[in-house]
Amino acid sequence: MWDVLLDALLDTLKLSWILLIFYILIELVEQKIAVKMNSKLKSKYSVAVGSAFGIVPQCGFSVLASDLYSRRQITLGALLAVFIATSDEALPILLSNINEQGVWLKLLALILSKIVLALIVGYAVDIFARLAIKKSAQKEHGHESHTHDDHAHESDHVHTESHTHDDAEHDHVHEEQTAEDVDIHKGCCGHHIDDGKESNVKKYLVHPLLHTLKILAYILIINIIMGIIVYFVGEERLADFMSKSGVLQPILVTLVGLIPNCASSVIITQLFLDGTISFGACLGGLIVNAGLGIAFLFKSNKHIKENFAIVGGLFAFAVVVAITFHYIIPKF
Repeated sequence: MWDVLLDALLDTLKLSWILLIFYILIELVEQKIAVKMNSKLKSKYSVAVGSAFGIVPQCGFSVLASDLYSRRQITLGALLAVFIATSDEALPILLSNINEQGVWLKLLALILSKIVLALIVGYAVDIFARLAIKKSAQKEHGHESHTHDDHAHESDHVHTESHTHDDAEHDHVHEEQTAEDVDIHKGCCGHHIDDGKESNVKKYLVHPLLHTLKILAYILIINIIMGIIVYFVGEERLADFMSKSGVLQPILVTLVGLIPNCASSVIITQLFLDGTISFGACLGGLIVNAGLGIAFLFKSNKHIKENFAIVGGLFAFAVVVAITFHYIIPKF
């Protein structure tokens, strides 16, 4: 048993310096591009931008996307693109194990799959939404054409006044939201990347170090648990159970991915590296693993039913992808 604990500790320590360097680089990237992403996400290329920036391994961009969507400054397609592309801690862990056989191929397959799926879903949702709005507008126009002229004139007058009032109210609300210091980028360690009061040492060393220690703690716990399971159950029995779990494996892993915490992506990635779960199950779990983005969506967007519909749709899509790839690529 002591050998299990020692092996888990040594395996975890091997990753420490690689993760620390990587998180320092991530912090530098976040500081430089977070503000640019804020403006780019509001452009007509928002889905593509969301897919690209979502791949960067951090949890702040999904929070930013949720905030912008709640204020209707980006489309639903752009929000889903960010969520699907986001992998949280998966990429740093895979990169820290890049010297192991086949890991670079797993990393490449994961990145490409998430980008392609994010682009497809993002643009498809936006196209469908535009068609639905256009169809609704045509129905309204056709209904109004059958009304009397006097009634139409009165309705138009009321609509104009209401529209003018709504525009003024919208502009006023927008000005208030723009003026206030909205918390759009709070990392999972609780710091604000755009806080000008923090020193460079705290930004680029203390926060990455704390984040590294947090992830290493997760990895150590998972390594210990997996080591104990293998010690008592046996590696062959465990592998046999997972391989015969069939459709349940991708569904269960996708459910784990819904946990709004770094730990869920760490668990999924470690199981994938160990060969315990399939590529499809890993992909499904990481599709719904949008860091703190989903949790922030429920906090910022007051339309609760809409939030559940978004998360439910994302989960359903992830399960379909997970099951499909689970049987197409059973072993990686």
